[in-house]
Amino acid sequence: MKITIFIGGLSGGGAERVACNLANHLSEQNHEITMLTMSDTETAYGLNDAVKRRSLISRKERKNKIKSNILRYIRLRRYVKNEDCDCYIVMLPITICLLLHFRRLSKAPMIASERCNPYIFSKLKRTMVRHYAKRADAWVFQTEDAAKWYEGIAKESIVIPNAINPAFIREPYGGEREKSIVAAGRLSQQKNFKLLIEAFANVSKDYPEYDLKIFGKGPKEQELREFASEKGVSGKVRFMGYVDDMPEQLEKASMFVLSSDFEGMPNALMEAMALGLPCVSTDCPVGGPRFLIRDGENGLLVPVGDKEKMIEAMRRVLKDAEIAKTLGSNARSVANELGPAEIYGKWETFINQIIKEG
Repeated sequence: MKITIFIGGLSGGGAERVACNLANHLSEQNHEITMLTMSDTETAYGLNDAVKRRSLISRKERKNKIKSNILRYIRLRRYVKNEDCDCYIVMLPITICLLLHFRRLSKAPMIASERCNPYIFSKLKRTMVRHYAKRADAWVFQTEDAAKWYEGIAKESIVIPNAINPAFIREPYGGEREKSIVAAGRLSQQKNFKLLIEAFANVSKDYPEYDLKIFGKGPKEQELREFASEKGVSGKVRFMGYVDDMPEQLEKASMFVLSSDFEGMPNALMEAMALGLPCVSTDCPVGGPRFLIRDGENGLLVPVGDKEKMIEAMRRVLKDAEIAKTLGSNARSVANELGPAEIYGKWETFINQIIKEG
């Protein structure tokens, strides 16, 4: 099959990672895959040599925003009209709406995949997505909650959670754990790292030997550094940026915490669980953490934005070594449930089904 996967860029993010991993899996199954992006930004995730990379504009052409968008529009229209393709897969709202705008120009089925939280869309984005969503031949959702938003709109759909990066599926770490609490994600409003920093500042009073390592970059970094200083823990909160050896950086930690206000299916939480870390997460929409964590059995869930409950959960893990060990041990089962072969196999089966129906 010839499949085009269309997404804005590949410079970082959960949807971008899924797109790359899906492209690699499908190419390994001898499908001809083209990764089409809005521009030629560098990829944060590896693509197999067999995967073709195409972009609608180059970095040299992005001098004028209006002109850039016009070029993207014209070139995408030309691509959809002329490309010999068996199926399109498209992720993220803007690219979904853009591709589906040209739906009538291609006989190839188009599968859209919601990777965000549609419940927080602005009025304009909500109107756009609902208008174009009916044009997709099928939809792939990460959670049941996300699928409910599209009831009566999506013609055909399936729920497929994210797969765990194989690098995080390994033998459990058996050494002494570092006195570190870890978190990972883009330093943006969505991740609510202020909540985590404030909770850590409180926990640190009784556990001063622990530090907090936050992996990732983003627009809120300076603001978060200043907030850590304001809370008196600037020397204990370490901003690690992006690292190449993430599994090794995480596996020795004492705890992983996800403080997001909303998520799809959080890759960082899945990976920490696969490594056997005791995990604390907000029970945020659209249901990813609730899908992964059975509260009190393989992790701890706390209400979104609830500082006191987060403090309580973090203290519980640090205070009771047996609870921490049990939570971490039970968490590792997600590696079997959400392995890449199983998850991307479901994608491939669904794609075949939609192509045959078309």
